Amino acid sequence: MRVSYCSLGCKVNEYEAVSVINQFLDAGFRLVPFHEPADVCIINTCTVTSTSDAKSRKMIRRAARRNKDGVIAVMGCFSQLHPEDVQEIGADIIIGTSNRHRLFALCMEALNAKQKHFLISDMRDYREYEEIKVQRYLSHTRGYIKIEDGCDNFCSYCEIPYARGRVRSRNATEIVNEVRQLSAMGMKELVLTGINTGAYGKDLEDFGFADLLGEILKVKGFRIRISSLEATQLSDELLALFSENRDRFCPHFHVPLQNGDDEILKLMNRKYDTDYYYRKIEKIRAVFPDANITTDYMVGFPGESAEHFERGREFARKVGFGEMHVFPYSPRPHARAKDFPNQVDGITKRFRVNEMLNLNREMALSYRRKFLNKSLEVLVERAEGGIAFGHSENYLQVSFPSAAENNELIRVKIVEADYPVSIGKEQADV
Repeated sequence: MRVSYCSLGCKVNEYEAVSVINQFLDAGFRLVPFHEPADVCIINTCTVTSTSDAKSRKMIRRAARRNKDGVIAVMGCFSQLHPEDVQEIGADIIIGTSNRHRLFALCMEALNAKQKHFLISDMRDYREYEEIKVQRYLSHTRGYIKIEDGCDNFCSYCEIPYARGRVRSRNATEIVNEVRQLSAMGMKELVLTGINTGAYGKDLEDFGFADLLGEILKVKGFRIRISSLEATQLSDELLALFSENRDRFCPHFHVPLQNGDDEILKLMNRKYDTDYYYRKIEKIRAVFPDANITTDYMVGFPGESAEHFERGREFARKVGFGEMHVFPYSPRPHARAKDFPNQVDGITKRFRVNEMLNLNREMALSYRRKFLNKSLEVLVERAEGGIAFGHSENYLQVSFPSAAENNELIRVKIVEADYPVSIGKEQADV
């Protein structure tokens, strides 16, 4: 029998989807591309923006249309918060962001008895991390390890705490065992990820994120990348650990800003102002002078005036990001900001998105030009026709002529600094 899947949104979703798919592969299913007919089709959904909602609906409809005789199983954040919408489209099995360990059994029941299942739990009641192991990895280059689930921030624009529940940390022994497994497989880079990665340990006694990193560092043979860290999580203890282990940590830090104006940050219920944020970025650069600082930036939040926007843009320019993910605010049904006054119109949002994207390209090119004629270590993720593609330690996309294969670390001299992809020339082996 055949199984297919589509995972939308973050790397946590991809990790969770792969863990579920593994159960099917262990049972003898054959994995086929999502666009091909399958006996079971799994869609892991996202609801971070209205665009994410639309993509989730689209992929569920597409799966239902192409797999009329198969089982359509939907999981993830969109199905957690909008299960009735999913049911209306026509899924056979609907779970949310829990009970993923039961999905295989539910699908088998649906195949054998044509039963439908609707299983949504109230995430506000969840306090335990749901352990769903990844026994085999569909990629053999960069390995992702989920260390945490949930978020306690309750930013006024965001539904994720309602979809995912409160912070729940994974057992450290399970994490380190997975690290050892990936290292033994020969993976050269491991990425630690979560819904709020740096919040790891918040629900534990006397064991935090820095403690976990200390245990992971005992395992050798790979570089460590952290998917995202809030400015408030960049403690002196964590920065000291980075400083003592510069050779193990990738000099790339995604630190969500969301907006560069203090009044808007307060309305967003972010836990810092721009001065605090800037000082934290400077502390990172004191440890990694050439670090790639990337971020998320939202425009058009309710109440954002032209003056707010200009102040925010200038602050982003001051920080000098290596890349920004720019997106317009969209009202979310479970988030408070949908009821805020002074909602910004769509035309203004689109204008501001374009303005910030122009700034993004300017800053991204400026950062990449720092590495012209310098050598970086590129992890090969794809190779075809004598051209290798991958990311450097500071997360620059690089292509270069090479006979290298996937998962090789290649020293590459940057000969053309461009965005989004720079061109390199292979140097001597690392």
